[in-house]
Order: sequence, then C-alpha cells, then structure tokens
Amino acid sequence: MNPKRSLILTVCVTILIIISVTLKWPLNIDFGRHNQEAKPNVAITPILNPTSNPASPPPLPSNNLNEPKMSKFPEEGVPVLMYHSISTIPGNSLGVPVKQFTEEIEWLHQQNYHSLSLEEFNQALTNKAPIPEKPILLTFDDGYEDNYSSAWPILHQNGYRATFFIVTNSVGPGMMNWDQINDLASQGNSIGSHTVHHLDLSKLSSKQQENELSISKQELVNHLDISVQALCFPSGRYNKTTPKLMSKLGYKLGFTTHPGKVHLSDDLSTLKRIRISGGMPLASFQKLFP
Repeated sequence: MNPKRSLILTVCVTILIIISVTLKWPLNIDFGRHNQEAKPNVAITPILNPTSNPASPPPLPSNNLNEPKMSKFPEEGVPVLMYHSISTIPGNSLGVPVKQFTEEIEWLHQQNYHSLSLEEFNQALTNKAPIPEKPILLTFDDGYEDNYSSAWPILHQNGYRATFFIVTNSVGPGMMNWDQINDLASQGNSIGSHTVHHLDLSKLSSKQQENELSISKQELVNHLDISVQALCFPSGRYNKTTPKLMSKLGYKLGFTTHPGKVHLSDDLSTLKRIRISGGMPLASFQKLFP
C-alpha cells in the first residue's frame, strides 16, 4: 500500500476511534479478521402470525353443571344423612370407615346431589325458597376430630358442605378443637348445638335442659362468632318441654334420630334423619335414594 495512503487511513481510523469513545458510539470495524469469540447458541421462538391463532373457545352455557337448576322443595322430601365418626370402630356402627364414606360421597356427587347449608335448608322449609334439584343435607354428630381430618377433605374435594353438631364441653383432645371448628365454619360449613354434656334431655328438668341448650349456644357464638340456628338432640331423646325451650332460646330447627326424609309439612323442631352405619354396603346406601 502507498505509504501516504496508509498514513491517511491510520489518521482517519484514529480520529474515528476518538470520536466514538467520546460520544459512546458502537463500533463494528472489521479489519479482515474473523471474530474468535463463540456466539451463544440461542433458540429463537418465531412470532406467530396473529391470524393463524385458533379461535377462542365459545363461552360455557348458563345452565352448565356448576350452576344447578333451582326448584321447589321436592314432594318426596329431602334426605338428611346422619354421620358420627369417620373411622373404623370395631363393634360400633357409629364409626363409618373412610373407604366407605369416600364411596358414598363420590356416588352422591356422580348422581348430581347438591348439599345444602342449614340456612338454605331453613329458608326452603320456612319461606319455600327455591333449592337445587336433588338436594341433600349432610350432618355429623358429636364433633369427632376425624370429621375435620378425614371427612372434610373428602367433602371438599366433591364440592360439598356439611353441618356439624358440637358437644361444647367435649371440644378439645380426641375431638375437634375450636380452631378446627372455626376453619370448617369459615369454609361454608354450618355449625349447630349438640348441647353441653350430651345428656338425655328427656330425663332432665326444664331448668337443666335450658342450661344445656342456652350455654352450648352461647359457647358456639362466643368462639365462632356465628348465628346458631339448629339443635341436635343427644341420642335423639327429648320431651315435650324441649321444643318450647328451643323456641324461647332462638333455635329454628331441631334434629332427631327418627328415620325418614324431611317434608314441608314436618314439625321443624323434630326433623327426621337417615342414619348411615359403619359396614353398610354401597348398594344398600344407594337404595336410600330411589
């Protein structure tokens, strides 16, 4: 190369470098050598043409399965199922094994039965408010700890709520504690009274009965900050004084152990239930729902 031209080129490059550094311009000057630094292996995701995207799925119809059809109180009555402990208790049918309970709840779900809250049940009975087709009320007596640890996860998985009748003097070790009961209430379940000491109400004086009903109700209100609407009679026993005391103390519904479904014409203070016993075959359970 001509020495004069080489000098001019060197001066020009030097000036260009100085200007670039001063103004922070990017430089990409190829002096005829290959870049020795390996380029990263970056996968580039192509941008799709918006017109090639599939059409959005149509909206679900308003009468989809998540929105049950509402109806009047069924003439054949509403089944109120009565459970106690959800566990295996040798020689005691009050304990329903977890496997049996799971099969029963899953079958109810498959048959499109819809669980009711106590408030919905009460409004349907007293004001003839509409309720979902194929309604059911699920109740649990005594407040066993397995109602929370075993029954509730199965109920929740199938989209069901239940009513738990609590013996307030038994809350604690071996039974549900107040935190567990509060958690059930906060998740849409209903809580009712099963008295303070689970005594035979039919053998108590009027004053003793009133203490059992009023103190248990107040305990539930104090611990859970809820409205207590229902009373479940211990062992299903009561006398003619019991309904009068219920009305005086603000109870709206009373549940017995008398077998059968609940109808609109029934006495709200002595409602029937269907006992579910441990060891009941699934076929026998299914026959309860003709």
